[in-house]
Amino acid sequence: MQIRFGGLPLLVKIAVGVCFFSFWILFEEVVVDRHGLSKFMPYYRVGDPCLWDLAAFIFMIAGLAYASRCS
Repeated sequence: MQIRFGGLPLLVKIAVGVCFFSFWILFEEVVVDRHGLSKFMPYYRVGDPCLWDLAAFIFMIAGLAYASRCS
């Protein structure tokens, strides 16, 4: 029996979203900040919430919403 993402409880969906956003924050710290890639990213601020964080959050929410509605 296969369980679809849309059939999971809301708390599980929120936990998946938090895990994805935590991965984004870790990626920023380990890859972007340490290797100096921030100079190639306009509107990026090291250590502060920025437009890139907002964009990642919106894409993750949109992806999870799409996965919830897909059958």
